[in-house]
Parts: sequence; C-alpha cells; structure tokens
Amino acid sequence: MIDNSLITETPEYKNLVTFELCKKMPIYNWFYYKEGFAPELVWNLLRRFEIPKGATVLDPFCGTGTSLLAAAQKGYNALGFDITPLAVFVSNVKLQQRYDVGLLKKEIDRISSFKFGESKLRWPDLDFIDIRKAFSRYARNDLLFFKEKIMGVDDKRIRNFLFLGLLSIVMEASNVKRDGGVLRIVKKMHLPPVRKLLRNRLKRMYKDLLRSEEFPGGIHAYARVGDSRILPMEKESVDFCVTSPPYLNWVDYTKIYALEMALLMNGDEIKRARSDSVRSYIGAKEPKEIRVDSEHLDELFENLERLPQPSKPPAIVKGYFGDLFMNLQSIYNSLIPGGKAAIVIGNSCLPNLDINSDLILAELAKGIGFEDEGIWSSNTRICKFPGMKNSRPVRESIIILKK
Repeated sequence: MIDNSLITETPEYKNLVTFELCKKMPIYNWFYYKEGFAPELVWNLLRRFEIPKGATVLDPFCGTGTSLLAAAQKGYNALGFDITPLAVFVSNVKLQQRYDVGLLKKEIDRISSFKFGESKLRWPDLDFIDIRKAFSRYARNDLLFFKEKIMGVDDKRIRNFLFLGLLSIVMEASNVKRDGGVLRIVKKMHLPPVRKLLRNRLKRMYKDLLRSEEFPGGIHAYARVGDSRILPMEKESVDFCVTSPPYLNWVDYTKIYALEMALLMNGDEIKRARSDSVRSYIGAKEPKEIRVDSEHLDELFENLERLPQPSKPPAIVKGYFGDLFMNLQSIYNSLIPGGKAAIVIGNSCLPNLDINSDLILAELAKGIGFEDEGIWSSNTRICKFPGMKNSRPVRESIIILKK
C-alpha cells in the first residue's frame, strides 16, 4: 500500500506540467498541443537527478516531442514513441537539423505565391465529424491544394517543414472549436484564407529556425510510431524516462486532433490509431486482460460497483490501469539499474468518487520492482464528468520512480 506521506507539495512545478509556457517558445509552439508539458520540466529534472550528458532519455508517450527536443538541446540522446503518426510526424519535424536554409526560403516563397486551384486529393470520411461542415468549401479545397503542392517538393526536410506549417493552421482555417474532449462546429466570422494563414505561419517558423542552434555533436533524437505497452527497446538501454500518459478523463484524444489527422493520414490509419490508443475512453480496442495487484485499485473497483449504472466506467478504468501497468513494465525493463522515471499524471473523478491515479500508478510501479521516490503534487486541475452538476479540483502530480 502506498503511504500518502509520499505526497509532497511542489507548487514550483505548477506551470511546468502544462503546455502554457510552450506557446511562446520557438519550435515548441509550431503545433498547438495542450496535453504537453514545458521543456523547463525536462531540463529541471535532468539537472536535479544529475543525468550525465550523452545519456539516453525515453518518452513512451512523446506527443509532439517536447521532451525529445528539450533533451536533445541540452546534449542528451532522446527516443520517443506515440501511437499516432500525427504526433510522430510533428515530433520529428521539430527535431530536424541541417536545413539548406537558402533553398527553404525559396520554397516558402514559391509555395506562398500559389493562388488557388483544384486538387486530385480527397478528404477521408470521419464517422464523428462532417468535413463539409468543419470547413468552408474554399478552405476544404485550399488545404488539399497546398498539400498536393507541398508533397511535390523534392527535399524531404523542407517538404516536412512546409507540411507541418500546413497542419498547424488547420484549426485556424476551420469552423471547429476544441471544447474539452470534443470538436464543436461553430460559425467563425471573417476567417483568413488558407494561403494567408500558411504564408504567415511558414515565415514565423523560418525565423525561429534561423535563431535556433543545432544539437551538440553526436546527439540523436527521433520519434517512432509504437505502442507504449510493448516498447521495442533493448533491456537496460535507457538512463532516464520522462513522460505523461493520457489522463483518465474519458477523452478520445484522436478525436481532438482529427482534422489534422485527416489531412495527414488515410481513413484506415485514423481508425487504427483510435482503436490502439490507451483505453482512457469508450471505444478503444481491448487487448488481453492483465491482472494487476493494487489495494488502491481494488478499493476503487469496489466503490465503482456501488455507483449507479457502473458498467461502462469500471470497464474503462480497468482497461486504463491495465494499459499503464504494461507501460510501467516496459519502462522498467528499458531502464538501466539505478535509472529514474518521472511520470506526469492527473487524477480524475466521477460524480461521487475521486480516482487517485498517482497513488495507483505508484503502487503498481512498486509491485513491478520500482522504488518510490515520491509523488510531487504540482498542480490542481478542474475535473468534470458527464452528468456531474458541479466540477471539482483534482491533483496533478509527478511520480518519481527509481529502478
């Protein structure tokens, strides 16, 4: 059983466990991803735990690459995995080095000079949002038109750079608003044309690139599409792990970024990414059931069964913690003896019940063989479950583990 005395208040990390600081940071802000954390968190932990330069940092839920970029900039090798090709693509573009900046400038000017035209490309069908309502006819056509032009660029690095610029303006060009865990069609007035949005975004990204410094020599950093539950890693090959798994908030994260995914991926790829995601929502694929021993979890299930209409939430909760147990096993196997892991996690709630994910994960980790080095309570989030009359605050923590 995890002792609650392991919880330490660390308000100095409050702004570091959110994406807020990334919004103003060059390269980090090339793609809005509110589920991320700040690079300062990675830098702080690397210093605090005295991880030697040249060591390897792992992020099995790398999102759009903040931890990978932050580690590489300070002289660490970095490897990340994510289930969605969108996240992996964004991460790898942020990590790209050695551009021909003269040729890049010419391609930005060339792409920006195109007027309007038809495209042979088509949007995939999404069963949860109508693309025809999500965009005006002009924006719908122009996004595909510029995608087709960008795909014709020969230089791979430049092509990826330009395409990330296009992906990053998708929401600005749409009639859609992200509202919690759903996309809502709204009527936006006076939307700028895609061409103007793209030109401005690419120019800003180009300026960021000119001001950036290359990684220290010999450093390698990249992301791969992979399942966090079964990481394709050699045993004892990682010095430090910093990550933030999806929170148990009943949200299908692939829906939130569905429009960007629809511009990058085909329909089958989108369906596969949705079904293979961590089971934090209804609809994710159910892999083989994993038995986990946790007094906190057993107590949680007992409380869940007492709630009205408990059938769906317990199934999601069971799948969610089963998935994270498998992830913890993968992290443990990948770490060198004495290696550490920092896991950012938010607690969640049901109408009459709080779910202390941080305590449960710490207990699961201890059962695998980790040493508990503390739970840092860093932030307070507002939690609201469908059907709840009032929202309430829950803890957002950093779990520190040692192999």
